[in-house]
Amino acid sequence: MKKNKNSFSFRRGSLKQKKSSASLAETASGWGSQANLLNDVLYSPQVVQIGHQANGPTDNITALLAQSNDPPKPMLFCEMLHLVGSNFSDQELQPHWNQTNRWIKYEQTVEGEGSRFSKPHLTFMRVPSLLQVRNTLKRGLVLLDVDVENFPSLVELITDSWCDRGALDEAMVESVRMLLFAPKLYSGMGKRRRVEELVQSESRLRSSTSSSISNVVRKLSSSPMDSENSKLSPRDSFDELQQRPSSPKPDDEDSFIRKLAPGTEAAVIMVANVEGLEKPLSAFVRLTTAQILNPDIPQHAIPVKFVFILLNRAENFINETSNLGRTVGALFSDEIFSRVAYLASDKHMLCDAADEFFTTACLLPAGKCTPETRCHPEDLSSSLGGEFREVRKIGLSREDIQETSPPGGHANDIVVSGTLFGGLAHDIQRKLPWYASDFTDFFRGRLSQSFAATICVFFANLTNIITFGAVMERTFNGEMAAVENILCGAITGVIFGLFSGQPLNVLSATGPTLIFEKIIYDMCKTQGWDFLPFRFWMACWIALILLVIVAKDLSALVAFITRFTEEAFATLISVVFIIQAAEKILEIQKEAPLTPNPGEFIDSTCQCIRNASRSILSTHNLYSEAEVCTQSGGTLSGKACFFKPDVFLASVLLALGTYAVAMKLHSFKQSPYLNTMIRNIVADFGLLISIIIFSLISYLIGIRVPILQVPQSLTPTMKRPWLVDITNISSPTVIFVSAVPAVMYTILIVMDQQITAVIVNRKDNLLKKGGGYHLDLFILAPLIILCALLGLPFYVAATVLSMAHLDALKQQSVSSAPGDPPRYLGIKEQRLSTIFAHILIGFSLFLTPILRLVPLPVLTGIFLYMGVVSLGGQQFVQRFQLLFMSSKTQPEYHWLRSVRMKRTHLFTFIQLVCVLALFGLKNLKGLKMTFPLMLLVMVIVRAFLLERMFTQTELRALDDRLPTWREVMTPKDKKSSFPGTDRSEEPLTSSA
Repeated sequence: MKKNKNSFSFRRGSLKQKKSSASLAETASGWGSQANLLNDVLYSPQVVQIGHQANGPTDNITALLAQSNDPPKPMLFCEMLHLVGSNFSDQELQPHWNQTNRWIKYEQTVEGEGSRFSKPHLTFMRVPSLLQVRNTLKRGLVLLDVDVENFPSLVELITDSWCDRGALDEAMVESVRMLLFAPKLYSGMGKRRRVEELVQSESRLRSSTSSSISNVVRKLSSSPMDSENSKLSPRDSFDELQQRPSSPKPDDEDSFIRKLAPGTEAAVIMVANVEGLEKPLSAFVRLTTAQILNPDIPQHAIPVKFVFILLNRAENFINETSNLGRTVGALFSDEIFSRVAYLASDKHMLCDAADEFFTTACLLPAGKCTPETRCHPEDLSSSLGGEFREVRKIGLSREDIQETSPPGGHANDIVVSGTLFGGLAHDIQRKLPWYASDFTDFFRGRLSQSFAATICVFFANLTNIITFGAVMERTFNGEMAAVENILCGAITGVIFGLFSGQPLNVLSATGPTLIFEKIIYDMCKTQGWDFLPFRFWMACWIALILLVIVAKDLSALVAFITRFTEEAFATLISVVFIIQAAEKILEIQKEAPLTPNPGEFIDSTCQCIRNASRSILSTHNLYSEAEVCTQSGGTLSGKACFFKPDVFLASVLLALGTYAVAMKLHSFKQSPYLNTMIRNIVADFGLLISIIIFSLISYLIGIRVPILQVPQSLTPTMKRPWLVDITNISSPTVIFVSAVPAVMYTILIVMDQQITAVIVNRKDNLLKKGGGYHLDLFILAPLIILCALLGLPFYVAATVLSMAHLDALKQQSVSSAPGDPPRYLGIKEQRLSTIFAHILIGFSLFLTPILRLVPLPVLTGIFLYMGVVSLGGQQFVQRFQLLFMSSKTQPEYHWLRSVRMKRTHLFTFIQLVCVLALFGLKNLKGLKMTFPLMLLVMVIVRAFLLERMFTQTELRALDDRLPTWREVMTPKDKKSSFPGTDRSEEPLTSSA
C-alpha cells in the first residue's frame, strides 16, 4: 500500500498477550476494529496526517475556527474519576468512583491519601495512548448536542446508545448503569466525603429512576487502581473510609469557584476496568446547554458541557486505562482542541483536532521520562524563555496573538489633523466618553489598591516637594521654598488630575527644571532684575509657545521618541533619585558626624555666645538648650555642641531598612504565604507599612534623627503678597528679552512632559483609555502662568513618580489556572488617586504635628525605593548587566535571539554614552543651559546614526520602529488612526 508522504505509520506489539499472524491479519482486515477500539491501534497501521495540505486536519481546524464568530470560551475545568473497589457483593468496600486528577489548564494529581492536590504540572502521555483516544473518537460513541437535565438521564441515554450500536448486551445494561451510578468520592480540598453518606444521598436522588445500589448484586466490578494513583486500595476497609474527613465546606467551594474565569464550564472523564466486558466501551458527549449535574458530577457546582466515559476490559492494565483518561484530560485542557470540541459538527472534526494536537506535540527521547513524570509550567517557561505558546498561533484570538508578539512602542493615539487645534479637539473627543469612568473606576476592583496608590503618590510627591523646596530656599535666597512648592503641588496636581489627557502622570518638581530656574535666577541677579517679575513674563512666552505647539499638532513629534530615548531619560532620572537619597543621608553626617573618638566630645564643653557674653549650656539637656540658643540669635561654640552620637548611623539604618522592607512587601503579592486577599493588601500598602514600622522604630530607640520639616502656615517665605508685582521691571525691553530663555525652557518642559507621557502610554502598560499629548500641554500653559503669577515653581510630569504611580495601579487577573501566574491586565486608569493625593498635599500644611512623626531618613528610604523600582524592567538596565555576565549565565531575553552579543553591547555602549552626556550636562555649571538640547540630540542620534549603524532587524529587537516624517506629520483620517479607541471596547473593569 502506498503511503502518503504527509503521514506517519505506527505499529506496536502486544503489551499483555501475543497474537498470531492470523489474528493480526484479522485485525488489519477490519474485524478487530469493530471488536476492540483500543487494541485496534496497537496491531494495525495508523495513518496520522502531519502536513498542512488542503483539506488536511490543520487546514480543516483553521477553517472551522476562522468561520466561528463566537468569542472563545474560558479554559475548561476538567476532572477524572476512576472506579475502584471490589464487586458489589463485597461487603467490605462497595464500588465507588475516586477522583484522581483534575485540569485547569495544567494537571493536578490527587495525593496525600486524597487530602490534597499536587502542584500543577504538564501532562505527559505516550503516543499509543493518543492514538487509542483518537480511535475512540473515530469508532466509539460520539453524541453531540444532547439535551439532558440530570446525570441519570445522561447515563440512560449513553447505555441505550451503546445497545443500539450493538456494543453492549441488553443483559449488561442495568449493571453498567448501576456502575455509573456508583458513589463519587471527591478529594483535594483537605476534606473527604464518606462513601456511606454518598450512597445515601445519591440513592435518594435517584430513587425515582433506578433501584438502590445495595440491591444490585452482580459479577460486575472494578479492579483496583495501581498504588500510585489509587487513594483507596481494595484492602481498605469500609470503616476506614468512614473515618475520612467529610465533604468540602461551602466557603472552600466559593473560594475555588471565584478563582475560575466567568463562564467556565466542566468536562468530566470517567474511566474504569470492568469485569465481564467483552470489548471496551467509550462515549464522548457534548451537551447542548451546559447543565449543573452536581452533586453527581463534578466535584464543584460548575455547569457540565462534556462527558467522556471509557469502560475497559478487566484484562487490560489499569495504569494504561488511567493514562488514556489523562490523555483525554490533556486534550480538553488544550486551547485549540477544546474550542474545536465546542464547534465540531461531527466526530471527524474531533479526530482532526486530535491529529492537529499530535502534529504540534513534542516528543522526548525514550527513557528520559514516563507518563508519571512531572514537569511544572515555570520550569518549562524558564527554559524556553517564556514563549512556548509561540509555535501555535492557529485559532488564537486577536488579543492572544497580540500578547505573543514582542511588546514595545507607545500607543498610536496622536493625530495630525491639518487644522488649528485639531489634535486638541480629537483628544477631547476621545477622552470625553471615558470621563465619567475616570472617577467611578477608582471604586471598582480592589478599593485598597486605589487608596494605597493615593497614599503612595502623597508621600512620594510630598517628600519630593519638600526636598526641592529646601534646595530652592537656598538657591533662590528664600524667594521660593517649601510652602510655595506645597501650594504649587496642590493646585497643579488637582487641576491636572481633573482636566488632563493622561491623569496617571504626576506633576512635581524635577531636577532639570530646577537647574534651568537656577540659571535664570543667576542671570537676573547679574542684570539687576527682580527674579519673580521677570519669571512671569518668561512664563507668558512659554505658555504662548505651548499653545502654538498645540495649535499646530506638533506634539505628534513624540512619535520619534523611541525606547532608546525613553530609557536613557528614565535611567537618568532614576539614578538622580538614588543619588539624592545618598546626598540627603550625607547631609545628616554634616550635622551629626561620626565620632570615632567620643571621649574628646564628652570631655568638651558647649557654650552659647550671646552679645559677647558666654554662658555654658547644660550637657544634660543639650539638644533643647542648643536649639534655644540658635533661635535666640546665639552662636554655639565647642565640640560638645555638635556631639550627636549614633544619629548618622541610625539614619542610615532607618533609610536602608525602609527601602528593604518596602521592596520585600512590594513583591509579597508573589509570595506563597497567607491567602490572596491578605497578600494583595500587604503589597498595596507596602510603602505605608514600611513608613509606619521604621517611624515606630525611630521613636522606640530614642535617637533624635532629623524629621520632615513642613511649613506650618500658608504664607510666602519672603515678606511679599501672594500675587507677584509683574510691573516691577526695569524697562519694557525685559519682556522681550525674557522670550530668549523662554524658548529653551519650553523645549525642556515639552521634552520632560512628553517623554514621561510616552513612557506612561507605552503599549506594554495596556492602557485602554489612551493618552492626550495635545491636551496635556494645553492644560500646562495656563498652569504655568498661574504659578508664575503666584511666585510658585513650574511643575511638569515627574518620570519616577509617574512610574511609581503606574506600578501601584497595576492590575492582574483574579482567575488564573493553578500553576499560571496571574495575567497582567493593564492599569487601573482613573483620576481620583491623583486628585486625592494632591488635596492631601495641600492639607499637609495643617497636618504638621502628624507629619513631624515621620523621620527624614525613612522618607529618604522611599526615595531610594522609587529610584530602584523605576530601573527595574528597563531593557537598557538588562543590557547593561549583560556586559558583566558570561554567555553561560545570561538570561533568556527574546531580543537576544536575533542580535549578536557584540552588536548588543555596541548599542548599549552608545546609549550609555548618551546617559552620561545627559548627566554631565546636568551637573556642569557652564553647560547646564544646553541640557534640553541634549534630549533633542538623542532623538537625532537615534534617527540618523543608529539607523545607519544597525539593521532594521536589530533595531526592532533592541528598540522601537522609527516612523518616517511623512507617516508622522501627514494628516490622517482620525478613525483609521485610532483602532483601539472604538467605543465598542469596554473600559477596563477587571480587578486584581
